[in-house]
Amino acid sequence: MVVLEGMRAKLRVHETIITSKKLLLRWKVPPALQVLYVMIGVFLMGAATSQLLTDIAKYTIGRLRPHFFDLCQPRNLTGLCAIPYKYVENFTCGSNATTHQLKEMRLSFMSGHSSFSAYTMLYAVLYIHARLPWRNSLAVAVRTVVQVALLSLAWYTALSRVSDYKHHWSDVLAGAAQGYLVAIIVDPTALK
Repeated sequence: MVVLEGMRAKLRVHETIITSKKLLLRWKVPPALQVLYVMIGVFLMGAATSQLLTDIAKYTIGRLRPHFFDLCQPRNLTGLCAIPYKYVENFTCGSNATTHQLKEMRLSFMSGHSSFSAYTMLYAVLYIHARLPWRNSLAVAVRTVVQVALLSLAWYTALSRVSDYKHHWSDVLAGAAQGYLVAIIVDPTALK
C-alpha cells in the first residue's frame, strides 16, 4: 500500500477520498499520507473483524483437529466406540501432550490461516484493482498476473492446512469463505 500510494502521489493522481486539507501539529498532512491512513485503517478494521469472527467460531464450536488421535492417544475407547454415531465427550489422553497442545487440538473450526490469507489476499486484489485503473493492455496483463498470484497464495495456504492435517476440509472452506466475505464487505474499491 505504501509503495502504491507513493507512486500515485508522484504521478499526482487526482484523489476523491480527500476533500479537505488536514493539519497535524501545524503541519499540513500530504493528501497521499491521508489516503494511506484511510486505506490502512480500513484494512486493519477488516482484519480485526475477520480475526474476531474466526476466534468466536474457534472457541464456541471447538471441533477436534484431524490429528487428535495421534496427539491425545485416548485410553479405553473400545467400549465407547461400540455405540454407533455416539459423540465421545469423556476420554482420558494417554500421551504426554502439553496442556497447550491439548487446548489447540480443539480449535479446528474455522481455519484462522485460511480466513486471514483469504481476507488479506482478496483485499490486496481489490485494492490493486481500484488503485491501478490502467488501460494499457500490458499493464492490465501485469496487474492480472499479480492478482492471480495473490489469490493463488491464499489457495495454497488453504490447501496446506488440509495437507498437514491441521484442519478438516470443511474448516478450511468455512475460514476461506469468511475471509473472502469480510474482504468483499470492507471493499477498498468503494473508497475510489
